[in-house]
Amino acid sequence: MWDYTLVETVSTRIPKSLRQVRGSPQLGAWAGHLPDPAALIDADLGAAVTEARSSRVRRLATDRGTVFVKVYEYVTWRSRLRDFGKRTGPLSRSRAAREFDALKWMRDRGVPAPEPLAVFEARRCGFLQCACLVTTAFPGEASDTLLPGLGAAERHELAEAIGRLVGTLHRLGFRDRNLDLRNLLAQRTATGWIVAKIDSPRHRLARTGRRSDALTRADWRRLCPQLDAFGLARIAQRAADAQ
Repeated sequence: MWDYTLVETVSTRIPKSLRQVRGSPQLGAWAGHLPDPAALIDADLGAAVTEARSSRVRRLATDRGTVFVKVYEYVTWRSRLRDFGKRTGPLSRSRAAREFDALKWMRDRGVPAPEPLAVFEARRCGFLQCACLVTTAFPGEASDTLLPGLGAAERHELAEAIGRLVGTLHRLGFRDRNLDLRNLLAQRTATGWIVAKIDSPRHRLARTGRRSDALTRADWRRLCPQLDAFGLARIAQRAADAQ
């Protein structure tokens, strides 16, 4: 079993040490089934899910279950200074930490979400060089890939489930600011659709019970055009209003 408090690495591209900054109570049970943090941030780990300029997501199957590993890298000083006020500065929460916090917030309130296991970071002079988020897998599929293959009745039901999730989050005070169909994972069960939210590094929290403000309206402005491609925006909004 690895020591996940501080791990030395050997890569010249990746920083020399990673420190755990977030951890689930379940992390100890998973630790013996996961690579050490230095291996978790390896670009060739597992199977590729997404790849962007400064981030990537990998899927890793273990004998305990599947996890997703999201890595943010800021290799140069220019990349670290570009967003130092929001994401990479000494006093800033990394995107990985913010995503962990969002998932924990949702799970603590009974909202479906993958379990966040850990966040590891490396910093130099306080500036973020690398951040890694590890989560369990949610047994669902992204809504943007599901909807085109569904019949009209199933689309209607999924839209209602999406609306109920958004309505619940807004009522509880969660403002996502990254509300896309690709970040809404849907699982069909015997009793209907279950929808979980992932990828919320820009979220904000507001007073519980307040259903409408500038940020909730911005969430809907972002999501509605994506739903309208299937004629589902009003269905989702009506379901949200009923929460």
